[in-house]
This record gives sequence, C-alpha cells and structure tokens, in this order.
Amino acid sequence: MRVEDHSLMDADIQEEPFAYYRALHDQAPVYFMPDAQAYLVTRYHDVQHILSHPEIWSNDLLGKAGFSMFQHSEAQTLLEAEGWPRDTKFQSDPPIHSDYRALIADVFSAGRVRALGPLIRETTQDLLDVMAKTRECEFLTTFAAWLPIRVVTTLLGLPAEDAPRIKHWSDAWVEPLSGVISKEREIEVARLGIELQHYLADWMERKRLDRSRDVLGDLARATFPDGSDLPMAEKMGLAEHLIVGGHETATSALASGLMLLIQNPEIEAELRREPALIKRFIEEMLRLESPSQGFFRYATADGEVAGITIPKGSMVHIRFAAANRDPDQFPHPDEIDLQRPNAGAHMAFSQGEHHCAGAPLARLELQIAFEGLLDRFERFELLPDTTLRHLPGLALRTLEALPIRYALASRDTEEPS
Repeated sequence: MRVEDHSLMDADIQEEPFAYYRALHDQAPVYFMPDAQAYLVTRYHDVQHILSHPEIWSNDLLGKAGFSMFQHSEAQTLLEAEGWPRDTKFQSDPPIHSDYRALIADVFSAGRVRALGPLIRETTQDLLDVMAKTRECEFLTTFAAWLPIRVVTTLLGLPAEDAPRIKHWSDAWVEPLSGVISKEREIEVARLGIELQHYLADWMERKRLDRSRDVLGDLARATFPDGSDLPMAEKMGLAEHLIVGGHETATSALASGLMLLIQNPEIEAELRREPALIKRFIEEMLRLESPSQGFFRYATADGEVAGITIPKGSMVHIRFAAANRDPDQFPHPDEIDLQRPNAGAHMAFSQGEHHCAGAPLARLELQIAFEGLLDRFERFELLPDTTLRHLPGLALRTLEALPIRYALASRDTEEPS
C-alpha cells in the first residue's frame, strides 16, 4: 500500500484504517493530506511531542484558527442567532484551559466517580435484564447507548426520563465532526443544538435559584477566580461538552469491546477464567479501537516534527488511533495482549493538558459493564449474515450496529420443571 494512493478521507480507509496506519508509520509518519489540507502525524512519540508543546501546536481552533465545527455558514448563523455559539473552553490552551478545567475538577474526582458505582451497577443490571428476555439484540440500541447516557444525565442532575432526548440531541451534536454532513442536515443539527441549549439554560436557571448541589447547578453558579460571572455561552459550551464527552466515546467503546470479544473467543474464555484481567482487556480495547481516532491542532509558529518542517498557520491532525498501533511503542500492536506492560500508556483519552477528564468514569463504566456481561451471558456471537460497518467520519470510530445473540450463563439457566 502506497500512502499517496489513499487518504483518511476515503470511506474504505475510515472503515478499515489499520493497514494504512502501518503504511504511514513506515513511509510518511508526517504526511501532508491534500484533501484535508492538514499534516497527518501518526507515530506515538511525535504525537506526544505535539501534545506537550501547546505553545506551538494550539488546541484553540476557534480563537486562533477561526475554525468552526460547522462547514456551512448558514448553520453557524442560525445557532448564533437563536442559541449560543459553540464555545467550549476545554479546547483552549494553557493557562486559560487550566482555569476552565478547574471548574469541573470536582465532577470527576476519585470520590465522586466512586460514588457513581452503585448507579452504574444498578443501571447495568437493568439493561442486562432487558437483554436476558430475548437472547438476541442489537447491542448499541439495547445496552451500549443507554448505560453512559443514563449515568451522565444523573451526574448533571437532570431527570432520568429525559435521557432519550438528551441522547438524541447529543448524537446530533457530533455529526459535524464526521466531515461528510450535508448542508441541509447541518442546519437541522443546528436546530437540534438550539433545542438542547435552551433545555440546559432552563435547567441552569432553576438550579441557580434553588441552589442545587449537582454538576449543572455548580456550573450555573460558576465564576472566575476574581468572582466575576462566567458568560452564558461558556457555561453552555462546558455543559454541552460534558454531555457529549460523557457518553459518546463510552458508547463506542462498549460496542467495540464486545465486538473484539466475539472476534477473539480465546480472549473471552481467558477473561471468564480470570475476571481480574478485565481491566487489562479494557486498556487493550481502548488502544485497538480508540473511540476518538484523532483531532486537529493549529500551528501558531513554524515547528518541526520528525525532521519535517510544518509552517506557521498549518492545520495538523494528530492521529491517536495510529499512535496506539505504533510498533515502536506497542510491540505486536494489532494483537490483544492481556499482559502488555504499558497498555495504559495508550492515547485513547489523549495525554497531557487535554487528557480526558472523564477517563476514570469511562473506565469504571466499562469495567462494571463487561463484568456484568461476562457473568450473565456466554457464547456471544454475531447474528448470521451480519456485516459490521462503522459510521463514516474522520474523528470518531463508532459501529453503526452490533446485532448479537447469546446464551444465559449456565448457572442462570432455569431448571426444567
């Protein structure tokens, strides 16, 4: 495979990118993608270098690069006219980024995440009960989509019965990241975003008045260190980011993890023999099927990566998923190795200043979910004539569907009367 004959913008490469990642590692670890007009960086230590130098490689794409999530100005204009412009300061640079991140530091503290354990277990058991009634299901719409969104809804202090529409809004929120959205759909996405924003604004006002002690209430009353109020657009950006980041990637990881178990029955058998290895499996699954495949940075000055000069003003795409399969960092990178000594060094949650704040919560959800799935069921397999496909897009990797069948674990099988 020649790098110049393909692109990450190609649908077939997005579906099965791993051979292309190997070619990039070997032939062009820093490669200018003509159709994306961006430099693609794929080796682990090169990505790490960029992440550790935000003074050159900026994450503030809105402020410094004039970048918008929307490709079509009509969608952006509609959002700004009827809602609030998307302005999540989680995508700013230090030291500004540190101040905004401090606003949500308590949300994902070790104590607060541990306190969510009973809710995650209860929700997991409820969803497993639904699966047990049929012995086959479409896993994303039956289980994987609902565990994370129910948890994040409770975390924010929103009504549990609102989880379905919050998920609907959130799913639309990430569609522009695909890079393949039509103008008409993007305008509809803007309208759905406005609905979400006004829903959140109403709840923030209620929580501000009644002094609610939950995440959305804390955000409604958030102030800068000098005591001045946080602008509503920035509160909205942080709330939207928490909702989307709190469930989209975890949903993808749950489905990808079960897919890997079905494709690797020897790994499933090993996890059943030694459930303590589930934590290691989760790290390997995140490394191999990174939900966030990569994101952009903006060069605020001339820089050099792997001997290649990247001019000031360039867009740079750091490919976490390719870095996670760099053989110089992870020997035999395409294999699941439950004894891999550095499995947790993957970049599925990024690294450094922009390491995902919700990573501890996502890991806990994944651990409890896979413990429950392996304890409750056995013989997972795809339904006949299933061809797995992923949603198209440059940034995220999510299965379109995962239709499966399974048996109850033998200890749970009812004895004949």
